[in-house]
Amino acid sequence: MDQRAGATVELLQACIRNACVNDGKVASGQEIRSSDVIEQYLGGSGLAFERVEPAPGRRTLISRLEGSDPTAPTLCLLGHTDVVPVNPAGWERDPFGGELVAGEVWGRGAIDMLNLTCSMAVAFREMAVTGIKPRGTIIYCAVADEGSSRNAAIVAARRRARSTGPTTSCGTSPICCPPTT
Repeated sequence: MDQRAGATVELLQACIRNACVNDGKVASGQEIRSSDVIEQYLGGSGLAFERVEPAPGRRTLISRLEGSDPTAPTLCLLGHTDVVPVNPAGWERDPFGGELVAGEVWGRGAIDMLNLTCSMAVAFREMAVTGIKPRGTIIYCAVADEGSSRNAAIVAARRRARSTGPTTSCGTSPICCPPTT
């Protein structure tokens, strides 16, 4: 396993083990745990962070890698850090164990969407530490409470994503980074 794949697996396992279960109540989720893990992973890369916490423990993490051309499209790498509730009796393995079995990570969120949230963080960090300067700005958003329209973090992320050129979203929702005109 190469270094980036290993980093992705380790970050994914940590986020699964955080068990940020969102049952629809404002106090659920506690995505701050995964936000902290992702920020720690991205730390030391020269990136700056914005943290938006519309309710205690419901933190969204936002970071930007400025592009060289302010008129170029902006890309928003958006992933959520919460997972839906689970009935452990229906699982072969601990849904929050984050076990690596035969090259596959098992756990709630392993395929929706913590895998993408973590792999995008690894790619984003790699660009920052290697000094890659994209033409367009790249924004990374690790969003808490992705299913809720009440989440002010999404509004803040949308505001940060504005650019003079069109914006594209890579992730679960274009609400974070809608096309600008």
